[in-house]
Amino acid sequence: MHPQLATSPSNPPTDSAVLPPKLSVFKSFPPLFSKDLLTLFEHASKVPLVRLDHIGFRLFQLNDSALMREVLLDKDRRYCKGRLMRRLAAVTGEGLLINDGERWKQHRRLANPSMSGRRLAGYAPAMAESAQLLVERWRKLPSAQPVDLIEDLSRTTLIALLRTLFGVDYDSRYAHASEVIHTLLNALVQRGSALLTPPLSWPTATNRRYKQKIAEAEAILTRIIATRRAGLAEEDDPIDLLGQWLRQREQDPEHFTPEEMRDELMTMLIAGHHSLAIALSWTLWEIAGNPDLQQRLRDEVDALDAAPSDASELAKLPLTQGAFLEALRLYPQPPILLRDARFDHDLGNYRIRAGDQLILNILAVHHDPRLWPDPLRFQAERYPGINLDHLMRAHHLGFGGGPRSCIGRRFALIEGSLLLAHTLRGCLLDRAAPGPIHPRFAGMMVPSKPLLLHVTPR
Repeated sequence: MHPQLATSPSNPPTDSAVLPPKLSVFKSFPPLFSKDLLTLFEHASKVPLVRLDHIGFRLFQLNDSALMREVLLDKDRRYCKGRLMRRLAAVTGEGLLINDGERWKQHRRLANPSMSGRRLAGYAPAMAESAQLLVERWRKLPSAQPVDLIEDLSRTTLIALLRTLFGVDYDSRYAHASEVIHTLLNALVQRGSALLTPPLSWPTATNRRYKQKIAEAEAILTRIIATRRAGLAEEDDPIDLLGQWLRQREQDPEHFTPEEMRDELMTMLIAGHHSLAIALSWTLWEIAGNPDLQQRLRDEVDALDAAPSDASELAKLPLTQGAFLEALRLYPQPPILLRDARFDHDLGNYRIRAGDQLILNILAVHHDPRLWPDPLRFQAERYPGINLDHLMRAHHLGFGGGPRSCIGRRFALIEGSLLLAHTLRGCLLDRAAPGPIHPRFAGMMVPSKPLLLHVTPR
């Protein structure tokens, strides 16, 4: 039995509860064989709850916002992070992404100060500086040379992350970090969606390459920690998360073990730069394809006296913030959440047993025309009076929901809005190739081909 499953139910199913329907093998097997998980999620999104499995264990997909609220908020103690999610442990260890219970509470409590209002305000200048570096580089490019959004924004968000949360400067030693993270996540998805996957202990060529990328990620983190520790002596109150943790560990060796620190840093590296870069790439791609929206956003940014470098200035940029949130609605990062049931109980009018695995399909909620008029249209003005604490109430799960919502949601919105503001103030954007580019599932919603833009200095 899963270690966090209870042996006795806290709320036994009622006689009126029913089993969810099962998705036809004709709908589930083809995308599994082709490893096209977004198509599988779409096939299974026609009813509130559907059973996906056909080989014994029970795997359900949730597509209904009310049921998701039960899982994430109203009945969250009846669930733990899913076993499928725990496959990330090969990369993240026992970080906030996958741990549960008292360990999660402890780690969240230790990480919270780095995401407080005072700390976030202190991060904004470094975020703005990294955004301006990107704009300056783009403005120097030959007019015919397109930019690859994910490649360039991955570098930019990595620069900002290293300076704000890790307290170190970007240099050539970290240039391949984005590629390492992308490769690891893509390999995890391929392993998770394959019908037959050899154990990681088997010495196959794929497993060797995978382990090599894990070793490269470990080396990057080891270098970051050593660099930050070497520069810590002169600082009484470091603002960055890593500096705080290292200082606290000097005072209390039990504060964070080296292994726990490594796990949380890897989690920050993935969530704080890789997923943010993808979300911002989709945002700029959508803006570049909509000249009217691009002009309205530019008018909003130009109304400021200068390009913003202070988090307090973002209150004057509601449309810019809305564009970022709209990209997270159309292209949520990630598009699913995973949970396991700890008890036998009812979910809505469905019967759930201890050990059942649940996929929460965020895309089904974000693309539901009953909740979002014209749901596939990019509309940055959907978010008047933005309140990040109430997004789930508004059927937006771009940062998850409930007690385990993303700890870095304000960090992401500040950095994303600052980067958009600097980019729009400094450049005109145009898609290098016409036509839609569809996403694919690789842990995040990545584009099926590069997102290329032409940028023209203003």
